[in-house]
Amino acid sequence: MKFHVFKLFSLLAVGLLMAGCVSAPTPESADVPWAPPESAQKNNDVWRAIRSQKIDFSRPLALADLADIALRNNPASSKAWNDARMAAEQVTHAQGYFMPEIKAIASGSKQKTAANPEAYDVDYTKYGPGLQVNYLIINFGGGRRAAIEQALQTVYAADFSFNRSIQDILLAVETAYFGVISAEAGIKAADASIKDAEKTLEVARERLKNGVGTELETLQAKAGYDQSLYSKASVEGLYKIACGALAQAVGVPADTRIKLAQPAGEVPGLPAEQDMKNLVDNAMQRRPDIAALRANLAAKQAAIRVAGAAYWPSLFLNGSLNQNYFDSEIEDRFQDDDWSYGGALSLQWTLFDGLQNVSEKHMAVADAESAKAQLRQAELAASTDVWARYYNYETAVQKYKFSTAYLESVSATYDLALDSYKAQLISILDLLNAETQLAQARMQNITARQDVFTALANMAYSTGLLGKGGSIEAWKTLQK
Repeated sequence: MKFHVFKLFSLLAVGLLMAGCVSAPTPESADVPWAPPESAQKNNDVWRAIRSQKIDFSRPLALADLADIALRNNPASSKAWNDARMAAEQVTHAQGYFMPEIKAIASGSKQKTAANPEAYDVDYTKYGPGLQVNYLIINFGGGRRAAIEQALQTVYAADFSFNRSIQDILLAVETAYFGVISAEAGIKAADASIKDAEKTLEVARERLKNGVGTELETLQAKAGYDQSLYSKASVEGLYKIACGALAQAVGVPADTRIKLAQPAGEVPGLPAEQDMKNLVDNAMQRRPDIAALRANLAAKQAAIRVAGAAYWPSLFLNGSLNQNYFDSEIEDRFQDDDWSYGGALSLQWTLFDGLQNVSEKHMAVADAESAKAQLRQAELAASTDVWARYYNYETAVQKYKFSTAYLESVSATYDLALDSYKAQLISILDLLNAETQLAQARMQNITARQDVFTALANMAYSTGLLGKGGSIEAWKTLQK
């Protein structure tokens, strides 16, 4: 019988051991791709969730509409928000160290003593529930206050980082929005250039038909027309890419069709003359990324005080309450059930721990100095960023102004060249040159216009002014 029981338990143990064994899949050879099993390709819940989003794209959307959608759907904002929530729990976690710790316990013991004579034999079972309380009343080095301050500053840093992530998303959306708007304008400009090339080709064919032109002129005009078609194909490709970038910024699949409303108003001009010192100083107070680094430094400095608190004594309160039950195996011996409780105050002071406390404080000091250097580096970089972004915007405004004037001049030049070619005053090469200049001027003006809006968005971002109202609202703020 014992053998059969042993055999049964042996088989059960082997079965459990085999159940825990799983062979690791590996490619069969170095030159054959690994064929994944179906079970390895089931984790597509995230993509299905992206596809299942219900967003109304049936109407043309303005920049503010896109910003609202992006802040709800872009994964970057969700990640930063959850990071901030996680950091907020650190305050509760830090406070928990200084709250009473209450434990429920259950214990049982068996004691048996065989004595001589037998009258002194002991044989009983003791068991029962209980409660234990441990409470750090005070750390004389201020550890409680410093730990909470450290956690709170860490939360501030995460919250400021969350605000900056929102500005990151708004900048990406605005940049992508004007990228699509410019690409649409580029297609219209390409269509206009095709019409110009068609006019040139028609005139060349008419001249050839009337015997005043040559086959070479017609071929050159046809080459210009083909080139205009090539340019449009290129612009259409850029438009598709720009639409994909906008979809990503908004937080939807790249194949989502998004209708856009045209930006209202004219291209913003130069803001009121700025005191660059005030502009930089104000940016240092507004930028969330700088505020996050300052909060991080404050947290590191609080960590120094936390480490230093270990040098000081701590006062603890300890207590216990137990219900004891007894079962005696000796018939003439009985032990009544009872309660036991106790409490104590203890002053604990670590006098020597192998210099661990000293080392921890030195590490905290070094960490704080590193955070201070990081902040200094970031503030210097931010001041340069504000300076550069402001003058990039100023330059973009000037370039757009000059590109608009250049476009007007080149457009008039092309019209005159076309009339002159019809009147046999210039060659086909002169007309084609004017046509090429006009096509380039159109695209240059579109690019310059986009550069103004992009530079304005970057300036608003660098000064910490970029909000859901877009860079135009930041421009209005600078006008005050």
